[in-house]
Amino acid sequence: MGADGFDLTFPRVPLTGGERTIEELAQPDERSIGYRLDAESLQSPYLELEKRLPEAVPQKLRERIVVARQLGTYAFFCYEFHAVSLFWSVSCIEMALKFKFEETHPGPIKLKRTVKGVEEMCEVPVTEVEDRIRSRWRIPEMNNFDYSFKALLTWAFRQAILPEDIEVPVQEIVNGFNNRFAPKVFPARAQKDGLLGASPSWDQIQDCWKGLSESPRKNCQSKASTVLIEELPRFRNLMAHPRHFNLVTPPRSPLSAYQLLIDIVSRLWPSALGLDASKTAKAM
Repeated sequence: MGADGFDLTFPRVPLTGGERTIEELAQPDERSIGYRLDAESLQSPYLELEKRLPEAVPQKLRERIVVARQLGTYAFFCYEFHAVSLFWSVSCIEMALKFKFEETHPGPIKLKRTVKGVEEMCEVPVTEVEDRIRSRWRIPEMNNFDYSFKALLTWAFRQAILPEDIEVPVQEIVNGFNNRFAPKVFPARAQKDGLLGASPSWDQIQDCWKGLSESPRKNCQSKASTVLIEELPRFRNLMAHPRHFNLVTPPRSPLSAYQLLIDIVSRLWPSALGLDASKTAKAM
């Protein structure tokens, strides 16, 4: 037992006969071979993107980013690690936004809440804000900010820390939003603009869309920032709380998530080197 109360031992159990040897563990997954990849070619685009990380990136975030790359590398031996790498990159984006929010709000932060009609006020270090918000405290000038992934993304775009036209290379994110656009997003906007009535049929939705000229269609379409705000947290939750299936992705998907991660981090901590990240990303 460690001094901090954690059990640091590992149980010694007789071998079952089903254990894999080091040599067996080092054999590539057949699905990786099907993509005509070797271990080196799988690593190189990750390492090229990683060169674009600015020096100012917080060390703990940098360490987590490296794990996302390593997961993508070891997917050569365990194909399912591609999905784990994708998930880890998305979690790094949330971590990066939290670091940046704390950096730009050094504190102390004023909070308020109303309990049984009585308004309360307090000041706390920024590191305590997230826990306080769970107890219904709010930042007065940011009343809708709840420290969620979606709120952090919204804050970064509204403060112009991230550009609204940022590239979204992750096909799962784009396709997920597009799949919801036709049956949900567009009808809601069309109803708001008086183009559709209540409870429209699918045929009415399609006819409405087809009847729009280029300019109204463009106005209905979402900016890249909206796609990320709406879909990235949703996708993260889907991976973190699966219901009926385990996500399996091709090698391109985690690399695209890593590309988005490096692009966002480079914009959060811009430098002469980091600003070139988007140029490298677009070449991949």
